[in-house]
Amino acid sequence: MVQQDNKTSSGMGPPPLGVHSVRNDPSEPRRSRAPECRVGASLTKGSSMVSMRKPGLVIASLAIAAVALTGCTAGGGTSSSTSPSDDVKLPSTGWQKADYDQVKDGGTVTLPVDAIPANWQLYNLDSGTVDDALLSTVYLPGFITIKEDGTWEVNKDYAESVELTSDSPQVVEIKINPAAKWSDGTAISADDVAANWNALKSPDSDFAPTSSNVWEDVKSVEAGSSPQDVKITFAKTNADWASVLGGIYPKWAVDTPDHFNNLWKNGPVAADGTTFVSGGPFIVKSIDANAQVVTFAKNPAWWGQPAKLDSLIFKSVSRNGLAQAFANKEIDAFNLYGSADNLKTAESRSDAEIQRSLGTTFRHVTLNGTSSVFKDVKVRQAFAKSLKRDVLAQAILKPVGSPVTVLGNLVYLPGQKGYEDDASSVIGYDVDAAKKLLEGEGWKLDGTYMKKDGKTLTVRFVIPSENQNSANIAQLVQQQAKAAGFKVNIDVVPSDDFFTKYITTDGRDFDATYFAWQGTPFPVSSVKSIYYPANAGQNFPGVTDKSLGAAFDKANSELDADKRITDAQAIDKKLVKLVTTVPLFPEPYAYGVTKGLVNYGPSQFEVQNVPWNRVGYTS
Repeated sequence: MVQQDNKTSSGMGPPPLGVHSVRNDPSEPRRSRAPECRVGASLTKGSSMVSMRKPGLVIASLAIAAVALTGCTAGGGTSSSTSPSDDVKLPSTGWQKADYDQVKDGGTVTLPVDAIPANWQLYNLDSGTVDDALLSTVYLPGFITIKEDGTWEVNKDYAESVELTSDSPQVVEIKINPAAKWSDGTAISADDVAANWNALKSPDSDFAPTSSNVWEDVKSVEAGSSPQDVKITFAKTNADWASVLGGIYPKWAVDTPDHFNNLWKNGPVAADGTTFVSGGPFIVKSIDANAQVVTFAKNPAWWGQPAKLDSLIFKSVSRNGLAQAFANKEIDAFNLYGSADNLKTAESRSDAEIQRSLGTTFRHVTLNGTSSVFKDVKVRQAFAKSLKRDVLAQAILKPVGSPVTVLGNLVYLPGQKGYEDDASSVIGYDVDAAKKLLEGEGWKLDGTYMKKDGKTLTVRFVIPSENQNSANIAQLVQQQAKAAGFKVNIDVVPSDDFFTKYITTDGRDFDATYFAWQGTPFPVSSVKSIYYPANAGQNFPGVTDKSLGAAFDKANSELDADKRITDAQAIDKKLVKLVTTVPLFPEPYAYGVTKGLVNYGPSQFEVQNVPWNRVGYTS
């Protein structure tokens, strides 16, 4: 299913193929809610329940919109929920489509991001956010493109053909478009692909990429009859081989560990290190690190249909200010993030429209399996069973009229072939069962909370600052888990440190936290690095099931689609039993968009390959 939604996007969408990227949500003012669902009593400065630290730019975690809830229950038992919009049928792509000739020449489109890239190498630990990934689609070449239904086709701007030429051994051949070149004049070639493979094939190498999915199964990458003829030979069959062909770096940016991790810290530079480079219709014109603004101009070396826009701007906008920035016409589109206030503000703009689509964002609670409280899987399961996932889903989805669905799978999203609810039987809401699990591990109720050996069952729930919605959902979790005997302390940390210092494998300084993963058209291979092995760059919980290695190998080597689904379903059953990721719900996209803006907006899969040269206005 997923791609890490790291730090994440101020309204963009999923990252490009094969990249995992983490994401957070807007800060919204607290609103009224039904008394039994009230939050906020414990979230006060100086309270023992919350640690307030220096605020910073919100770049990570997910948050709820604090609105009146229905279907809330005050005690044990199972809560249920319905929504007036539960039966709404949303399209996979919600943006207004227009042919190239229908788009006006000229103009500028400005889009929001939480922050410009800390490193323009997506597989570096400091990068990989949804924003970072979206920007990369503007200037990185990709040999395939994703269609509205999630299937792929050859991107003719970059490749004449992409074919599986042999099953045993598995061989993929790419015929690169002879016109394709980097803006410095260097031809895009097999050397680039080979360098990407060498850098990304092992997380244990000096390159230390955050994910080695697919590339780790490749035996060799070499030129065939010409430098534009690429032959990729696999040591192990991998059915998701196409997932790594959506974004390729130039050789000089990935040929050494130092270049891979440091050369693009301040921008996508050419081999000379002094000018920017691009393999797309736009090229970076300027990067203002202080103002957090990146400006793209037309790439004069682009060989395809010229970009319609004169410039494309990405600027940092705080989550609190997104809606007002849109109302003030400072930005041209943004994600509403389930906020009724954002919806109201967006609709106040006279030339705005609300566009909706299915989404790939999957919200969840992550539990640190290496922490003292959650090293016991039974305690993790008890915590998960104390959560009313349907109530959390309503909190985000109802304010903007999106369909409410509780997620029951960690590989597939609802609507994808192979989806089934494996989670409810393991972590379905049941406070009594949660208490019994804890009692079986030696915990006993002492007043309000469970205790063992004189210690209270305490969970440190880490969230980023400047994100009221994130605080609100943490408080809902705090309230719900209390019924099973958990004392949840909410720790608010600087948002610009949230992932790098607290969540990622280098930090892992949390018991529980809340953010999202992004689904992909290649769910089986993309999910691996989140759960296996234990030291994988995106395995933030730090634990695994050793049998997953063989299970992923089996699924990833199965070229028969139906058999592969069966293998993936077996994997999912193992994942939910780990109880390191508590799936909450998938979130449809709802965007505020300037009327007349075409070929950009909400999309489940196509946003991974926005046709930037066709983005613009029809009126």
